[in-house]
Amino acid sequence: MKRPVGISSWIAAFTVWILLSALVIFTLANFLDRARLIRDNDNEGILNTLLTISRDYDDFGLAINSSSILRERITGFAVYDTDLLALFRWGETPAVFDESLLGRETAVNRNNRFVILDRKKHSVKFVFHTGRMAPGGPSPQMIPAPQPRGPPGPPGLEPGPQATVSPGEPEENNQRRAASRQNSWGFYNSMIMGKYYYIDIAHPAYWRTQALTMVFGPLCIVVFLILVLYIRNLYIRNREYRERIEAQKNLVVLGTAASTLAHEIKNPLLSIRLQTGILDKLYSSKGREELAIINEEVDRLSALTYRVNDYLREGKGNPAPVNLYDLIADTGARLCSRDIILNSSVKDGIVFADPDRLRSVFENLIRNALESGGDPREVGVSITRSGGVLTATVYDRGNGVAEGDLGRIFDPFFTRKSAGTGIGLSICKRFTEAAGGSVTIENREGCGAEAKVILPEYTAQGTQE
Repeated sequence: MKRPVGISSWIAAFTVWILLSALVIFTLANFLDRARLIRDNDNEGILNTLLTISRDYDDFGLAINSSSILRERITGFAVYDTDLLALFRWGETPAVFDESLLGRETAVNRNNRFVILDRKKHSVKFVFHTGRMAPGGPSPQMIPAPQPRGPPGPPGLEPGPQATVSPGEPEENNQRRAASRQNSWGFYNSMIMGKYYYIDIAHPAYWRTQALTMVFGPLCIVVFLILVLYIRNLYIRNREYRERIEAQKNLVVLGTAASTLAHEIKNPLLSIRLQTGILDKLYSSKGREELAIINEEVDRLSALTYRVNDYLREGKGNPAPVNLYDLIADTGARLCSRDIILNSSVKDGIVFADPDRLRSVFENLIRNALESGGDPREVGVSITRSGGVLTATVYDRGNGVAEGDLGRIFDPFFTRKSAGTGIGLSICKRFTEAAGGSVTIENREGCGAEAKVILPEYTAQGTQE
């Protein structure tokens, strides 16, 4: 089954939008994953750098201040023992470590490395669990103790990292330097016995990526939606223009053919009518029935030429404010010899259209209703108002329209009537659309059909709703 162009274009537009949105989400997810990897790598690098530098200091704060990178990135550092009390604190850190932080949904655990995002402060809490247990339990050492380097120190001092003796200097200076290194080594050695390392690290690049993703992700999706809808609108409009141009070409061809046929047919029809009149006078008592058939066919051909010329007329005509109720009432009374409009109909509705062309529209629709095969007394019209438009519905209880013909009934010269011209409904559609409205025909429940003419209502200020 072939889908209408409007539905197909909507399906295609939303399919493209969904694919583009999926591409945006996939791309942004990769950016976020890359930012996360860089963040975790920075956390490890900062921790390793801090532990390396702190070997030469008896205070982690001094080690942090000695490095411009650490000083810029670390806003808080603490070491907590198995009782969760701080062995060392620097910056803004809690005095007692709250282990419930590690169980939150925002905490990510990778090999005893916990990352806790702090969106309010735009920082990252990096917690390293050394693996030490409470007293009495196993104490696996996650951080290997550094090996001393350099020659042994002065007598009475244990070897320490880089505990070297400078030749040429007094023995007192060498002993003081070695003692200082031994003190820092002792401090470092005591600190690595902690259970948790808590570092509050600034990650401006990571949070900047997060913010840009939150902003540009939905923005890109909305922009793609607007772009897809705009392209769809262009496609529909271009298609309508092409169909209109094609219809104009068909009208030109049809107009040329119709003008030629009207000129060539009218003269023979006049001659036939003249000859039948002569025969009627000469042989008044014979051939009455045959002459009547000839005259009827002549009238039908003449009506066809006039209707074709009517269809080829400029659709808009000379528009003026028209009372829709009065026009339909007059047309219905002339064709049905009675008032066919429901009493509940809108009586003060004004439309802006050519009166002659609008009258032609309702003449065709009412004639079709009368010729539908139902009771002529069931033919009626209702006029309603809604949302700035007037809807005139012509209904009957005839045979209705075959389902397969509903899409073709407005095509020129399409008809199922043996004596029909197939041009009346085409005239209705052309004149109604020229007035800014539309016309549709549907089958009624039970039997019969209804034709709805929808026209914009004309306001007192001279504009259309």
